[in-house]
Formats: sequence, C-alpha cells, structure tokens
Amino acid sequence: MRIAIFGKKIDSAYAESVKHVIRRVLDTDAHPLIYAGFLEDLRLHLTVPGGIVPFSNHLEIADCDLMLVVGGDGSMLEAATWVRDKGIPMLGINTGRLGFLSHVGHEEIDLAMDAVGAGRVWHEERILLQVAAEGVDLGDFPYALNEVALTKRDTSSMVSVEVQRDRRFVNTYWADGLIVATPTGSTAYSLSAGGPIIMPGAEVVCLTPIAPHNLNDRPLVLPLAGELELRPESRENQLLLTLDARTHALQAGARVTITPAPFRVRLIHLEHQDYFSAIRAKMHWGVDPRNR
Repeated sequence: MRIAIFGKKIDSAYAESVKHVIRRVLDTDAHPLIYAGFLEDLRLHLTVPGGIVPFSNHLEIADCDLMLVVGGDGSMLEAATWVRDKGIPMLGINTGRLGFLSHVGHEEIDLAMDAVGAGRVWHEERILLQVAAEGVDLGDFPYALNEVALTKRDTSSMVSVEVQRDRRFVNTYWADGLIVATPTGSTAYSLSAGGPIIMPGAEVVCLTPIAPHNLNDRPLVLPLAGELELRPESRENQLLLTLDARTHALQAGARVTITPAPFRVRLIHLEHQDYFSAIRAKMHWGVDPRNR
C-alpha cells in the first residue's frame, strides 16, 4: 500500500501522536510520501525516520492508495486540492478542535491503522462545486468542497447578489454576503450564518445569506444539478470570492457561475463511525448543558 501524509504546522502537544502515526505508516509502507512543507515543520519537533519521500506536486502522489491527513478540517480541505480527481481516499487524524471531516482522534491511531490494513472501513464520496468567475484566475483547482462565498471587503456597505438557476431568476439578496454550501460545508460557515445541517450524500446545495437586510430571506436548499449564476453588486469596486479557504478579489458586477464538479473526493470512516453519532458528539445534542 502506497501512503501519502499531508499536514501543516503541528502543535508541539501532538508531536508524539504524529510520531506514532509515522511509525505505523512505516510498518505498511517503507517509503511513504509526506508533504514537503509538513516534513520541514516535523523536523523542528522530532527526528524524522529515513525512507520518507517528500512531495510538492500533486502528480507525485498519483499512485498512492491512501492519504492520511494530520490536522483539523482545514487540513482536510487543503488535502482535497492535492488528491483532486485521483480517487485517493483520505483519512483524517484530528489534532485540531472541532472535526467533522477529520474525525479520528489521536488516541485512535492504532485502531484506525489496524482497520485500514484489515479493510474494516467504509468509504464515502463527497460532492464538490466547480466555479468560474469573470476576470479572476482561480488557478488549476477551481473547486470547493465546503462552500463558495461572496462577501464584501469592508464593514460599511452591503452587497447585492442576484441569483439565477439555469437562467431563471431566484432572488436578489441584500446582505453582507452569500454562501453556496455543499452538504459537507453545511456544518461550516453556512451553519454559523443560520443555514441548515444537510446530511452528506444529499444531492443539494444551500444558498445562505450572511446577515440579510431582508429578514424574510432565509436559507434555500436547491438541487445540485444545474447552473447557478451569481452577479454581485456593491458600492465598493471589489468584493471577495472564497472557495473554501482560498480567497480571490472579484470586481463588482462580475459573473460567477457554479456547477457540480465532474469528480468527487473520497473519505474513509471506521466501522463504528456514522454521521449522526458525529453530529451528536460535536453539537452536544441530547446533552444537558449544565453537564457539558
């Protein structure tokens, strides 16, 4: 099994856990690949074993069977830009705080690696959104796993966003911005703006206005299929277009089109893990707030 490891800056409190992850990986793959930036940071915290191969281009991991992602959900979102359409499943080892994507605790490393080796896991596909924007170079990965957001650059004036779906007018939102969230992203920015929680696997997107001027403008769930067209206007010349954590300047009046991506990313879950148990644990459902 060929294994790639992705991570970013690590907290020294998790150095031993990361060391243990690497030891377990070396038991399976004598020459695993590790993201070059992460490897550089690792060397500040521990002695890196021999045999590890750094990678700095997504083409270098094309033949990998698994990507282990060390960090939180932000690391998982960034890892998606590396696996792309290669079909490489990702398993997140959580060294962050609230992990909906990176949900294997550092205390479960042995359990997770044993399960992967024995095939006692299940795979899940997550949809992405493909984005095009007039006058903006979105690079070679114009996709979003969580959400696409249009927001203003300052705190003074609102943004007006006209939305059409398959060339049929939906609404004009007067707000601080507008989020187009996938089911994966429904527990991220969209949730904090009042959007619904959507179970992964649902073939939908959610339009969630940010602090709307009209209080009747509520989150709207739409079928994934089709094309969304967004036309933002503002007193300011420039707005912000964000794909997950990647932000670009957008000229007011520029058209943004959003369609389903032609591929999906794959996540690995352990046998005992399911979406509802994760939601209950992380959202503290059914827990007396006095006992948290």
